Amino acid sequence: MPDNSPNYGIQQSGGVSNVGNQAVGQHARAISHGLQFTAAPSTGDLMTQLMTLLERHRAELPDSVDEAAAELQDELESPEPVRGVIARVLERLNGMVKPVAPLVETVGELTKAVDTAFGG
Repeated sequence: MPDNSPNYGIQQSGGVSNVGNQAVGQHARAISHGLQFTAAPSTGDLMTQLMTLLERHRAELPDSVDEAAAELQDELESPEPVRGVIARVLERLNGMVKPVAPLVETVGELTKAVDTAFGG
């Protein structure tokens, strides 16, 4: 491309980009067919969901799951959360909740939320 030609492209440096419809260039069009995009749940919302599910499935889980959940909540609420500590607790929790699919999903969502929050 010659140096004097227009640039109709998209340039992004760092960060996260969630794009629904996008068109680039002269006469480009983007058409939506009723798609809706929602924001990912916050770690606070996910922790509430985790605690609710832990209570609901108490009989299927080891007692140590409560300690791990409390440790995770404390670390997430601390003024300077440590990503390594959070990752280790999430890994432990993931192993403990394997028998309960909704809990596995919630721990996975928490892991994604933490990765996003820490830029991972």
